[in-house]
Amino acid sequence: MTHTLKGGIAISALAVIMTLPSVAVAQDATLTIGGRLMLDQTFASVENNDGTSFNVTDSEVRRARLFAKGKYGDSLSYKFEFNHTSESDIEVTDGFVQFAPKNQPFKVKVGHFKTHNSLEEEASSRFISTIERGAFTDAFALDRRLGVSVGTAAKNYTFNVGVYGESINDEGPNKNGYAMAARGTYVPYQTDESLLHLGASWRYRKARDDQDLRYRQRPYAHTFDSDNTVNDVTGNFPSGRIITTDRFASSDNFFAGEVLAIHNGFWAAGEYALVSANGSGDNPDANFGGGYAEVGYVIGGKKTYKSSGGTYNRLKVYEPFGSGGWGALALVARYDTLDLEDEVYLGQLDTITLGADWWPTKQTRLRVNYFNADAKDGFADSAEGVVARLGFDF
Repeated sequence: MTHTLKGGIAISALAVIMTLPSVAVAQDATLTIGGRLMLDQTFASVENNDGTSFNVTDSEVRRARLFAKGKYGDSLSYKFEFNHTSESDIEVTDGFVQFAPKNQPFKVKVGHFKTHNSLEEEASSRFISTIERGAFTDAFALDRRLGVSVGTAAKNYTFNVGVYGESINDEGPNKNGYAMAARGTYVPYQTDESLLHLGASWRYRKARDDQDLRYRQRPYAHTFDSDNTVNDVTGNFPSGRIITTDRFASSDNFFAGEVLAIHNGFWAAGEYALVSANGSGDNPDANFGGGYAEVGYVIGGKKTYKSSGGTYNRLKVYEPFGSGGWGALALVARYDTLDLEDEVYLGQLDTITLGADWWPTKQTRLRVNYFNADAKDGFADSAEGVVARLGFDF
């Protein structure tokens, strides 16, 4: 198979990476090269609306990423990252330069990066509590785009606001959609053992002229998208999505609140989001919602927090495997809901997830999630199964 980098910016970014080692020698610069690999296996069953059922067994490369990041002097930093999965060519994830003047309270980021929304979406996939993020983050398309943002951060608060165009990985000639987003977080209480985090975010999104917005979600496991699933899932519900709307909205407004509490090994977290979608032409407007609540406990470690980002950081492992210990075990229970029902639009998805993650070291993990997803007005009644992931980063 031949893989291509999508977009001239991706090719330019790769050229920059190739020149960075020589820059690091000649100038006051640093360079770090790393990546991550996540391999997923899914065993699931789907109950159709007519009482029949079928099984899904599939594996995929969920993420295979390589990045280069570093600093240039005291005020400039950069990151370029590329991703490959079983279902995609090589794409640009992050590709930005950040200017943070020394002794100044603000920073400016320019390039391709995520809009500033959601506790989980701002966190790395290495550090979130379950294998997949909350259903609303995909359904409401929180994503990376080409843009510029301005932000500030201190020990107990962050605030970022940005303006964005389309993703550089999108195809088609009419890439003229845009978005504006903002997120603020506040930590009213923090000690060495405990932390309370509060946050809120907003995004306005305008669709491309040639393609209205739609809202949809799969029954938890990402492998439902795969072309290789047993019994052809895509023949039962399109693109593996169990609930979906047609393309009907010319723009939408997203509003979300978030909370996180950590006390030693225990944590609890939740988010809820509302979307107000503006129908194009004669299409009715709609109001949708979704969110999750979870509780968890880490044996042999604890969740940690990244103050500069207002989100999760790498799990702390007290006694790594191979260094006198057995690593850490994280247990989590989550309830997730997504409501796409309003007037002519139909679809609701409620999911229970139970997870166990073994972290032999802080950079390796074996994750197992059991999920039970019930749909209303969807292409199927329910889906149930287990997703396992082997992941490591370097």
